[in-house]
Amino acid sequence: MKAKVRQTAEFGDLVVTAFDSAAQCSIDPAEVSRLARQMVMHVLRHARSTFAWSPDGTHLGGRYLAAGVED
Repeated sequence: MKAKVRQTAEFGDLVVTAFDSAAQCSIDPAEVSRLARQMVMHVLRHARSTFAWSPDGTHLGGRYLAAGVED
């Protein structure tokens, strides 16, 4: 799964896509679940590292790091 598409998607769509892809790799439900979880976590980790901080110091939630406000 090496797609280089950058777009906004609903979390549910991500999960469904991960399970559909994982189901093509295995028929064992436990293995499908494990593969889907790995895919979702990989995408979320990448998105967090890529989009977590903007250059002006604001968090995606609109909170300022300098104000000491955390999620």
